[in-house]
Amino acid sequence: MITLDYLILMVEGLNIRLIYRDLNKNNVGLLGEADASNRTITLDCSLVDYPREHKSVLAEEIGHVLYPPRPGHIAYHARGYYDTDHIERCNIRATVAQDERMALDWATGVLMPDVEFWRVVEEGENTLWQLADWFEVTEWFVRIKVGYIRRKARENGKRLKWNDIIRRH
Repeated sequence: MITLDYLILMVEGLNIRLIYRDLNKNNVGLLGEADASNRTITLDCSLVDYPREHKSVLAEEIGHVLYPPRPGHIAYHARGYYDTDHIERCNIRATVAQDERMALDWATGVLMPDVEFWRVVEEGENTLWQLADWFEVTEWFVRIKVGYIRRKARENGKRLKWNDIIRRH
């Protein structure tokens, strides 16, 4: 299993600068941001008190540095976004969703590799909280992983239901 310490070593090995600061001061709820062009990740300083969230957010931000946003992505975060026409906004939203998916797909693949994920599920550790405990990540991160597994199954012509993977308490 990949630990938070290993992720931090990975950041150093990838020559990514890691900064901690109070991101909530200007953006309530913001836990991390990546600047791929400068190979910099900034995390909210509160994450040091929440190791699972720290690990999950850091992995996603590494994904954003490794898979930088494409042109047009920044327009989603710009003030004039809602002044653009509907079709252009739809195109921008699609680009942003694809960029987010690439980063999160990388992050979930590193912290919860498919082979290990299925092994743990088959051993009976198949509730959200059990999987989050096993991989030392947050439940939202497990939800994202399950979503990607289901999407990959659909792309291969298979129908995989949530309940086929995750058992309710």
